[in-house]
Amino acid sequence: MKRQVTIVLGVLVILAGVGVNKYLSSKAKPPKRNPQGGKPTVLVQKVQNGFVKNTIPVTGKLVAKNRVELFAEVQGSVLNSGKTFKEGVSFSNGSRMLKLDSTEFHLSLLSAKSNFLNSLIQLTPDIKYDFREELDRWNVFINSVNIEQPFPALPKSKNKKFLNFLISRSIPNQYYTIKSQEEKLSKFNLIAPFSGTLIEGNLQPGSMVRAGQKLGTFIQGGEYELEVSVSMNDGSLIKIGDSVLLQSEDIPGNWYGKVVRISVHIDQSTQTLKVYVNVSSKKLKEGMYLTGSIYSGGFENAVSIPRNILIGTNQVYLLKDTVLQLHEIKVLSIGENQVVIEGLSDGSKILGQVYSAAYNGMIVKPQLKN
Repeated sequence: MKRQVTIVLGVLVILAGVGVNKYLSSKAKPPKRNPQGGKPTVLVQKVQNGFVKNTIPVTGKLVAKNRVELFAEVQGSVLNSGKTFKEGVSFSNGSRMLKLDSTEFHLSLLSAKSNFLNSLIQLTPDIKYDFREELDRWNVFINSVNIEQPFPALPKSKNKKFLNFLISRSIPNQYYTIKSQEEKLSKFNLIAPFSGTLIEGNLQPGSMVRAGQKLGTFIQGGEYELEVSVSMNDGSLIKIGDSVLLQSEDIPGNWYGKVVRISVHIDQSTQTLKVYVNVSSKKLKEGMYLTGSIYSGGFENAVSIPRNILIGTNQVYLLKDTVLQLHEIKVLSIGENQVVIEGLSDGSKILGQVYSAAYNGMIVKPQLKN
């Protein structure tokens, strides 16, 4: 009995399914025919040749134009000289940045000067009798010597015999040794080569500094160089003096720069050239990244088109009546979103959109792109 009930229920379910399917089929509307006969509508762009400005997109990091690494040339302990030698401290051109204790070296220099002056005085009798014509100049020099001040220049003489006499007494040797020590004494004071700010450095009074030790890094704010990389093709178009418009993602504003140097070395890993741009602004900081464009002349009898409609490397779809045909063109410049090309006549129409189903010989319904 149960088996018969199951069979009857199964038959009823099948009949109900068939009925529903017929009902739904009667309600379905037949598909409308394409009035264009299956031709897809595509956007086309009308070609108008003319002068196209050449803009080359660039990005790079700012480096201070005037930047020096500071090293100690002498040894000594740091003295208190007013300002601290720390990152962020500014110094004006010619001001003292750091002073090292030179007491011992200074006393040694005074001793050497005193011995030299003594040697000069002892030579006076010999000069008086053997080189009387040199005596007046020699006395003037001796009287002008002050061991507390830098030595004046040795008196000049054309008398070779007299010069040999001085050499035999080691006078020039002693003199230039002292001048060398005078120069070394000046190294105990570190003088700012320009107005700027320390971006590295931390020395406290009493710290011992050794010769050759790095003291810090000093830069001049407001004047920067931007190093950017460009392709070899773009590099051949750029000239020194070209204008550059720059922006930052971090702070508002536009900055104008100039191309000042172009490297002739090709980076082997990226096959690019280095181009250096000068830019000035108190708002900019070393280490910032800037993006922008180099404006380097332009192209006559050319047209700019979207980069994504370029087929391969040098073709576009040209519209002949209602038929798409692949047409070879010459690419003059490639930008981030646009490419500059030549090889198309004025008034011709090209496919102005990305259409993956397009093929050579395809019949389309063209619609002019605004």
